[in-house]
Amino acid sequence: MAAKRKFRDQILHKMLHVPYRLRVRYKRLRRPFAVTYVFIHGLADTGELWQPFIENVPANCNYIVVDLLGHGDSYLAQTRRMYSAREQARHLLATCLTNGLSGPVVLVGHSFGSLVAIEFASMYKGIVKRCILVAPPIYRDSSQTGAARLRQDNLLREIYRQALKTPKAVVAGYDLYSKLGLAGFSETQLTQDNFSAFRDTLLAGIISQNASRKLAETRIDTDIIYGKLDPFIVEKNLKHIAEKNQRVTLHSLATATHAIRQRTRRSVVSCMKKAIKSKSK
Repeated sequence: MAAKRKFRDQILHKMLHVPYRLRVRYKRLRRPFAVTYVFIHGLADTGELWQPFIENVPANCNYIVVDLLGHGDSYLAQTRRMYSAREQARHLLATCLTNGLSGPVVLVGHSFGSLVAIEFASMYKGIVKRCILVAPPIYRDSSQTGAARLRQDNLLREIYRQALKTPKAVVAGYDLYSKLGLAGFSETQLTQDNFSAFRDTLLAGIISQNASRKLAETRIDTDIIYGKLDPFIVEKNLKHIAEKNQRVTLHSLATATHAIRQRTRRSVVSCMKKAIKSKSK
């Protein structure tokens, strides 16, 4: 079993760059060439997060909901690079195509799923109609702005790095955070068994990222929904992007946190309806 896993991770996927196939939780891909809503969950979550939203997908559209690599029922890879937002986007496209994707897509991502959506739109812009990003943890680096202006970005990165030194405390904290209804995830999915995927996603996908630059340059209409009370958001980064790119629209919610609760849900559904009505430019 160990030899088979090593061959799969090191040879098939790392060296030959064959994408992983992700677990599909929900799908409706019956209409060829119709718009397809692709739902992408965040860190330590599963596609189950989006179950309440699929009923809002128009009848003339398709949808697909997956578990990202290392999450839920998808494969637990042993190679850190495979957990970057860019690699997750590759796995996601391969899974969508295998399941019959044939038309333009509307990407709906939450938290880390938003970073995956940004990478997907950057790599496969020809098939992306619109992006809806919910609570995106977008952090800039010193190549984009002076160090003095990155205090909040760097503070969050350091908090994440320090947290990874105490896996048991992080797992317990996630469990409590979820039970209190403060988390963005649908159910507690973080355990000691899958902590390696959590760690590698945080390091390769969130701490190390270039989403800010790519979003500032995107030619795809994008909605960003975020809460003023979200501790993982750097609001000035979102405002900076929106100022530079007129295709990016901000939807600020005064009392929302990182979790997708009622007010955020209404805003997401509203953007989903707008996406199908809008015309690609």
